[in-house]
Amino acid sequence: MYNIADNTYLDIMRNSKTNFFYSSVFIDKQKREGLRIIYAFCRITDDIVDNVKSTHEEKRLNLLNWEQKLSDSLYKGYRDPFFDLLKKQIDLFKIPHKPFFDLIKGMRMDLNRNEYNTFEELYEYCYCAASSVGLMSIEIFGYNDEETRKYAEYMGIALQLTNIIRDVKKDISAGRKYIPSEDMKKFGYTAEELNKYSYNEQFRRLMEFECSRARDYYILAHKYLSRGDKKKMSAALIMERIYYILLEKIERKSYNVFGDVIRISSFRKLMTAGSVFLKHKLFN
Repeated sequence: MYNIADNTYLDIMRNSKTNFFYSSVFIDKQKREGLRIIYAFCRITDDIVDNVKSTHEEKRLNLLNWEQKLSDSLYKGYRDPFFDLLKKQIDLFKIPHKPFFDLIKGMRMDLNRNEYNTFEELYEYCYCAASSVGLMSIEIFGYNDEETRKYAEYMGIALQLTNIIRDVKKDISAGRKYIPSEDMKKFGYTAEELNKYSYNEQFRRLMEFECSRARDYYILAHKYLSRGDKKKMSAALIMERIYYILLEKIERKSYNVFGDVIRISSFRKLMTAGSVFLKHKLFN
């Protein structure tokens, strides 16, 4: 079984320099603690499925066990050092329970399928894997306008699509294909070419289309973020800006994600976090 003692949330945050980490730099201590415990839950859930040392059946059982612990801690008084911390934050910030189970559903999808035929199918995965995290997080940030929930949903889709575009090569090597088959067919790019990391005009046009779709969701998300809630969403806006810079880098590379991994330096992430914070927290 998955051993939480080997992956405490403190160890996870101490060793993590993810975009989630940078987005939490400028929020107050209480909210930062809540956000990082939520992140730890998300990271551990993801790691259960991505653990290369576990068999498929072990992953399935570990995820089921993890889900049961979550359910028991929320509804049956189950006591556990990590889940006690998580429940404390859930109760403190009045976070709905559904997004936590949606995230587990998304990770279960990774176990049960390795490709998607349509964007509608992929949307469900993106919602579970990423929008769920946004819907947890906005309860910590606080918001006044209910439409901010749609902002969290659509921004989660945009961020996950950006991840998928960046990680095409890594995902193929792990036996997963997130680019919808209908999109590949539309641009005349085959599964065989994808498995061989073939970079050609068909692939470039395919990735241009995928990047355009991601951009559309960044734009759509902002239609649901009111001016009054923008200051509260500074951490989300930092995350958004970092991922948007990543999308721009992919475009400048002519969508060649088969070469060196496209990434953003820690220094630039920190500078981006600072500039977004100043813009939305102090000057709006």
